[in-house]
Amino acid sequence: MVSLVDIYNIKESTFSELKKDRDPARGNKAKDREKDFKLVSGEPDPETGKISSKVVRKPSMSNMVKDLEAEVQDFQQLVDDNPNDIVLFNLFEELKDLYNKFRTHTRKKYKDE
Repeated sequence: MVSLVDIYNIKESTFSELKKDRDPARGNKAKDREKDFKLVSGEPDPETGKISSKVVRKPSMSNMVKDLEAEVQDFQQLVDDNPNDIVLFNLFEELKDLYNKFRTHTRKKYKDE
């Protein structure tokens, strides 16, 4: 099987390069967002009567826009560091287009969030 690296004659990049320089202020992927979680009670156990509950992540439009923006910024840095990688550049352009469409949609339909 022929890899894309061989076809495009480019060096393969690693995504671990971005982790060391990542700015957590650019979208921390819901790790420190206390308001993004809610407690959901389950059904009581018929034998013991114990009610189990679990913590569930609440999706948020505004946080999703921030997270996508952080990914676009990371991809921009990756593309800048690997200018000969046409595959990364194309993926970056697609991600940027997706981010712009999603941001526009959320601004029009979900103004309150």
